[in-house]
Amino acid sequence: MTNEDNIVTEVKNAVTDNSESIDKKAPGTSFGIVALSYLGVLAVTCGVIGFVIWVSR
Repeated sequence: MTNEDNIVTEVKNAVTDNSESIDKKAPGTSFGIVALSYLGVLAVTCGVIGFVIWVSR
């Protein structure tokens, strides 16, 4: 669990620190953030579409 805590702390520091690029501080982080954002938007969109179909029946 300590390793995961260190990763979370490193990502948090990389996102909030404006002195260096996020890719230099934590390589691959920007891809992870974008990929999770797209998955989140896709999940919300599917939920809304499913709700609309369920309500319209």
